[in-house]
Amino acid sequence: MPLCLTPQIESIIRAAVGRPESMFSPDCASRRDCLYKAINGARILIVGGAGSIGSATVVELLAFEPSALCVLDTNENNLAELVRMLHTRDKPFRGTLEVQPLDYGTQLARRFLETRPAFDFVLSFAALKHVRSERDEFSVVRMLQVNLLAADYFLETLRLQGHGRLGVFFVSTDKAARPASVMGASKRLMERLLCAHAESAVPGSILTGGGAIDPLPRITSARFANVAFSDGSLPWSFLQRIQKGQPLAIPSNVRRYVFSPIEAGQLCLLAAIICPNKHLLVPRLGPTSDLVSFRTLVTATLRAFQYEPTWYADPDEARSALSVDLSNGLYPVVLGECETDGEKAVEEFLCPGEELTDIGLLAADGVAMHSDGGAGMMKLLATVEDATKAGEVPSKDALVMLISQMIPDFVHHRTGKTLDNVM
Repeated sequence: MPLCLTPQIESIIRAAVGRPESMFSPDCASRRDCLYKAINGARILIVGGAGSIGSATVVELLAFEPSALCVLDTNENNLAELVRMLHTRDKPFRGTLEVQPLDYGTQLARRFLETRPAFDFVLSFAALKHVRSERDEFSVVRMLQVNLLAADYFLETLRLQGHGRLGVFFVSTDKAARPASVMGASKRLMERLLCAHAESAVPGSILTGGGAIDPLPRITSARFANVAFSDGSLPWSFLQRIQKGQPLAIPSNVRRYVFSPIEAGQLCLLAAIICPNKHLLVPRLGPTSDLVSFRTLVTATLRAFQYEPTWYADPDEARSALSVDLSNGLYPVVLGECETDGEKAVEEFLCPGEELTDIGLLAADGVAMHSDGGAGMMKLLATVEDATKAGEVPSKDALVMLISQMIPDFVHHRTGKTLDNVM
C-alpha cells in the first residue's frame, strides 16, 4: 500500500538520521511563490503515483492546488488506498482526480492519453527499482523493458500529444552513479534517454526512429538515496516482520544515505518544478556526516515499538529465541555481512566527469544531463523488444556486456549470491 506518512515513521527517521526536519523544507518555503505560480491551476499526470515516493510527491503537489491530477499505476490496491488517503486528508483535493490501472508504456495508455486534454506537468516514478529484481536473464529483460523500452514509448507519446509542456520529470537513483547493478545502470541510461527526447534531432522513438516531432520542451530528474520505509525497502520489511512476529535481519557492513518520505516528495517537487532544463538534482549529503547504518535504523524502529534489539549471527538461533526475547522486551535481529550481487560499497551521486552546479538551493545542487539516442541505445532497446516477443532471450552476461559498452564506469558486482537466498 502507499507509504503511510505517519508521525511515528517520521520520528523514527529523525531519530536515525539526526535531522529535526526535512532538509528540503527551507528550500520549499523560500520558493513557495514560484512553486504556487507554476502548479496552481495546472493539470498534472503522475505515472507510478500510488507508490511510496510517488504518493509522497502527490501530497507535496496538492498543497499548491493544481486543477487536475491523473495517476497511472499498475497496482490497483495502491491506487485504491491513494484515493482513500486523498479524500480523508484534513484538506481534501478539490480539483479533478482520476486514477487508472494502466502500464505507462503501452498502446492502451497512449490511447487513454489521446482522450485527455494536455497535461502541463508529467512526473514518472515507474520502475523496477530493486537490485534483487535482476535474478536472471528474464528478470533483467523485464527490468530493461520497464525502465527503458516502455519509457521510450511513453516519451514518444508525450511528444506526439503535447503532454508535459511545462516539464517532464523522471525519477532516478544514486545507484546510477558508477553503477554496480543492472538496476543502477538502467536508471543511468534512463537519464540519457529522457535527455535525448528533449533534443530536436532525435526522432519520436529512439527504437523505431519515428517521424520528426517536437522535442520535450523541459526535462528534469533527481538522484537520491534510500527512502526509509518505502514499499519493499529493508526498513519497510522491519514493520512487516514486527507485525508478523518474525526476526529481523540487516547487513552489518552497510551504511546508506537515508531520506524520509517527506524529503523524497519535496526533492521530487523541487526537481520537477524548480530545477533548470536538462538538469537533475542531487542532495547535499556528505559521507562523513550523513551516512546511516542499518543497525542505527533498526534500533530506532524497535524502540518506537518499545523493544530493544538483541543481536544474533545465526538465523536459526534468532528464530528459536524469538518468544523468550519478546517476553523480555527484546527483539531478535540477525546481523550478517552484505555479500550479494549488485550492492555498492560506497554511496555517491556523481558520475565520472560530472560537476555540481549551484542553482540557488540550500540542500541540493544541479547536474547537467547528457543524451544518448545513438546506435548503442537503439541496439539495447531492440534487443529488449525482441526478447519480450518471440525472439531469443539473451543471457544475463550478454546483457551486462551490452550495457557495459554504453557505460564505461559500469562494473557489475557479482558474488553469486542474491538477496533471495538470505533472511
